[in-house]
Amino acid sequence: MPVASVPVTAASAAAPVAAAAPAASRVRLLPDRALSIPAAAGTGAALFRRGGLWLLVLDTPQPLDLGALRADPLLRAAETSSGPDATTLRLPAAALRNPRLRRQGAAWVLDQPREAPATTPMAMEVEAGPPARLVLHTAQAGGSVSVLDPETGAALLVGTVRDGADSMPLGRRAAVFELLPTRLGAALLPRADTVTLRALPGRFIAGAAPGAELALGAEAPAPVAAASSLTRSFDLPAESVTALQDRLRNATASVAAAAPLGRGQPRLAVAEALLALGLPQEAQAMAGLAMREDPVLAEQPKSRALQAVAALLGGRLAEAAGLDNPALPQTDELALWRGLLAAARGQQGAPAVAAGLPLLLSYPAPLQARLAPLVAEALASGGEPAAARSLLATRDQDDPSLALAHARVLEAEEAVEPALAAYDRIARGRDRRARAVAMRRAAELRLAKGLLDAAGAAAALEATLAAWRGDSMETDGRSRLAELRMQAGDARGAFDLLRETASLFPDLAPGLHERTVAALLAALDQEPPLVAVTLFDAHAEMLPAGAATEQALSSLADRLAALDLLDRARHVLRGAAARADGPEGRARLGARLAGLALGAGDAAGAITALRDSAAPGLSAPLTAHRNLLEARALARSGQPEAAAARYRAAGPEAAAELATLLEERQDWAGAAVALRQHLEQVAPPGTPLTAAQRPLIARLAALLTLAGDEAGLAALRAEEAARMGDGPLSSTFGLLTAERMGGLEDLPRLTQELDVARALPARLDRLRAESQPTR
Repeated sequence: MPVASVPVTAASAAAPVAAAAPAASRVRLLPDRALSIPAAAGTGAALFRRGGLWLLVLDTPQPLDLGALRADPLLRAAETSSGPDATTLRLPAAALRNPRLRRQGAAWVLDQPREAPATTPMAMEVEAGPPARLVLHTAQAGGSVSVLDPETGAALLVGTVRDGADSMPLGRRAAVFELLPTRLGAALLPRADTVTLRALPGRFIAGAAPGAELALGAEAPAPVAAASSLTRSFDLPAESVTALQDRLRNATASVAAAAPLGRGQPRLAVAEALLALGLPQEAQAMAGLAMREDPVLAEQPKSRALQAVAALLGGRLAEAAGLDNPALPQTDELALWRGLLAAARGQQGAPAVAAGLPLLLSYPAPLQARLAPLVAEALASGGEPAAARSLLATRDQDDPSLALAHARVLEAEEAVEPALAAYDRIARGRDRRARAVAMRRAAELRLAKGLLDAAGAAAALEATLAAWRGDSMETDGRSRLAELRMQAGDARGAFDLLRETASLFPDLAPGLHERTVAALLAALDQEPPLVAVTLFDAHAEMLPAGAATEQALSSLADRLAALDLLDRARHVLRGAAARADGPEGRARLGARLAGLALGAGDAAGAITALRDSAAPGLSAPLTAHRNLLEARALARSGQPEAAAARYRAAGPEAAAELATLLEERQDWAGAAVALRQHLEQVAPPGTPLTAAQRPLIARLAALLTLAGDEAGLAALRAEEAARMGDGPLSSTFGLLTAERMGGLEDLPRLTQELDVARALPARLDRLRAESQPTR
């Protein structure tokens, strides 16, 4: 590119110091967020958008003072830079939705008219040469300058105009450069170091080295134009396959021509060309090779993003994690790919994909063909069926790769019957992935609409496991199948499936452990007792300490005990005690084990179980229950004194059994005290007596009689005569509690009392049996 010479006068040559820097020109903020940029007469300008910025370029070095913009919340982010022959003002695109740049006196004014500004497209023609040249005709051609491209970091060649509205409304591409859309002037993005842009009177001339191909591509279609306002990270132009292949050959030739340590960037260009041709596996491999050869590229987020995008398109989700890098630039294009990655992971990414849909429609046809099914399915499954429908409308309706996407859209639109019919057709097809997805979606849809129950959906989903293996789709399917089996009451099937999944996918095992344990506990509760105890023996090491394990094993022990399998039940409870959560849990399970031992007639085993699980600080109810069990065990093992002490320690709940024990030892007074304590619990004074409670009072009277406790009998008569009334046992109660005889008139009663006294021991046994509590 020719560089303008600067005349040097004798005075300036003799000056000992450099000339002072020119003062900065103050940019004024006008109403409606318009800007006035001072510029001398003859200063040319250009305006175009790059990503999220509008670039306003002046063809003279002119420092700008942006102090007036700092008060505006949107324009405060504006920046300026000045080079040897140009000045660039970078303005946030969000602040200027529809800008217009026009000359007004001694300034360029950037405003936003309410109506779309009128522009004058530059006429273009290609001169065959040699060398071939592109001519852009404009009556007000200014200068040609080079500025920094904020998107690529490379140089942009900009042609300015001194006045008027000459512009390039739509971009065009050539083999060696891209002609960008502009609002004023011309802008070229070079694809080769030999590209030049010269400003001549009435025209701009773009050229390259002799022999370079300069054929222009077609004007950008409407989708490409719609995507021009979105920011990009990659060079994926909407070119023909032939042009893309030429680009690939040129990039490959650049790799061959570069020195061994300088092949990184050319290889990335090859990777982009391969991606544009819809060859993601090859693109990923080439990007990886570039980063291995060039450690500088390996540290650049964009290089990793390119490799991650290729991995995502190739179906390698684990290798697409480079898109998660927070250091990546926040462009619309990366947001699109991140949305696709989120959707592929089963997360919400459809809104980002829908927002970036114009970018997809601006991609070359081979890349669109690879992306369209993924994008349409992501949109349909993510709550964006309208966007999915608009995308599918741009594609061949008979394209078999889009059949699944069409079915997903029908499902999202609540067209149940057509969606099921579409899924069933796909399930009969040859595409293995599509078949697996269709079978699963059909099963889920039928379940959601009540056409299948959980068991039927599980059976339908089980048939899909063999349809697709080896990635997240299989593991997700296995996880869902286990969930359905649990819902259907098949906890054993869910447990077996989760165990198999953990063995096939060891990296998922930690995440599946909790669900596997839950399935095992449910299976212990659902399976027949003998099957459940075998399951417990096989997988006891998986059961954690806690209430859930205690409850499941206790329930299993109860079911085994109901079948008189007391040894098996005690075995299960020992296992539960070994996994008890803290002293309270161990003591509670020790009590249950003692109860089973007593049921089996093993009093010594009951005592051992209680003493092995003893601990200080247990809750009062549990302590009382353990004392009662130990008292029973001591009584059965021939230790009545110790048993009586434990009964008393157990409190009022053990009073009935204590009374029985003391009766057997003929401790009538002690038995009477214990029975009265029990009676106060079950039949408080003042409440009517039931048929089961009357024998208790008669029994208490008999005990007081045997103990010779006249005062106690008198008190009992006073307390209970009214409640006993004329019902059963009332005559016996009356004789036992009657006052002592005072003369000959009491002889008949004496005869009756003697008869009662002779029969009292046998009578007491019958009363005890009638009032005996269930142990």
